[in-house]
Amino acid sequence: MNKKLKCIIIDDERKDIENLKMLLGVYCPQVDVIGQASKKNDIIQILTEAAPDLVFLDINIGAICIFDILNELTEINFNIVFVSAHDKYAVEGYKYDAIDYMLKPVNPDDLVTVVNKALKLQSSASPRDTVMKDLKSMYTMIREIPKICVNDSKGMHIIKIPDLLYCLSRGNYTVLMMMDETEIIISKNLKYFEQKLQDFDFFRIHRSYVVNLNHISLLMKELGGSVLMRNGESLPIGRSAKKALFEKIGALKL
Repeated sequence: MNKKLKCIIIDDERKDIENLKMLLGVYCPQVDVIGQASKKNDIIQILTEAAPDLVFLDINIGAICIFDILNELTEINFNIVFVSAHDKYAVEGYKYDAIDYMLKPVNPDDLVTVVNKALKLQSSASPRDTVMKDLKSMYTMIREIPKICVNDSKGMHIIKIPDLLYCLSRGNYTVLMMMDETEIIISKNLKYFEQKLQDFDFFRIHRSYVVNLNHISLLMKELGGSVLMRNGESLPIGRSAKKALFEKIGALKL
């Protein structure tokens, strides 16, 4: 009997972890999930101590870039599979011998293909320097196509970051306001989008608004301070956010 692949799942979304564990249990009996983690210290500890063969890894763990975590490891002697929300065109063209990618939600056929590849690569792990070079190259390529995927009752929306004006809080829901005046309502709170978009020049200017800084055309002083967006809308600036907003805009390379 062949030895099972020891697997770890790294993700900050519990439902995504549980879904992947379920799919592995049903479709990939060659894989033994030995652990999971969603916080930086826990991730470093489990990757260092558990000696996995295969790691399913989300690219962004909350507000943390995964390379900040991987760079703290003394060695990378396991195969990595990214489970990404980035669109297919950003992902499909960049495959490496020791690294592969799957899109959320995970397709069972893709999962089986990835696991079979990992089994073949198990005895020929790449040196850490090579793996890190490939990881950084892939991440740069993906970031050159800035998009996020979000789900609602209709299905999955692929949102082009430059087309997103701002996010508006409505309790446990968030309205995504697009440049073409489309509104997309997602059952995630504003904090979720604040973290998801902070690496793309978005900033929380108010308890109810996260805005695309590249679409601010004017900072206005009246009424306690507001921003004029490129579509002509005026949005309030929270008192506590004003100083940080001016610093953030001043640092942008527009």
